[in-house]
Amino acid sequence: MNKSLAEITPILAANMYHDPCNKMLDTYNQHDFNACYPLLTESKTRSKGVALVSNYVSQYSSDQLPELLLDFNQLFIGPGKMKVPLWGSYYLNEDNLLCGPSTQKLQERIDALDITIRTIDDDNQPIDHISLVLRLVEFTLNENKTLELKAVVTEHLTPWAYRVAELTIEHAKTDFYLGWGLLLKDYLDVLVESNGIIVKKLNLWG
Repeated sequence: MNKSLAEITPILAANMYHDPCNKMLDTYNQHDFNACYPLLTESKTRSKGVALVSNYVSQYSSDQLPELLLDFNQLFIGPGKMKVPLWGSYYLNEDNLLCGPSTQKLQERIDALDITIRTIDDDNQPIDHISLVLRLVEFTLNENKTLELKAVVTEHLTPWAYRVAELTIEHAKTDFYLGWGLLLKDYLDVLVESNGIIVKKLNLWG
């Protein structure tokens, strides 16, 4: 199961970070998203998410890109208040401040692993952006670092990432991002269940 999770993780990370583009949509369509997306579970959440993304990309044309970009931006970027902040510290800090104590603890864990986690374009994104935390999860999955995987998921991902999935599902205006919100939730469910992880219930401020 963890092998399939490792395959999915960078795809999820990319969709929560990169602007959508015609090339990305064409790639999903050419490789038949419905057939290629790994079967983690038979859950309704997974089935609905895959169907939404698959149907969207199969009918996609380039004139839909402005609508898709608008949805990505209103969810994750702005202008105005973004609907789905993607940094753990935002949810874990009462004042929604970034780079707080939770970010520092995450950086300490990364330093202890003696690795570097950066975005592809090296834009100095705070390390607790969900795309970067997912890349850390991918590293622990690929390296079979079981204890580190459990610590990262328990302490630095699941306390707030379920909220990201929930808000994405709530606010998405296109089936593409609604589908990815559902797939993020399913991914977290499988990651937790297959690795015997207990999700911490913390006060969230977003």
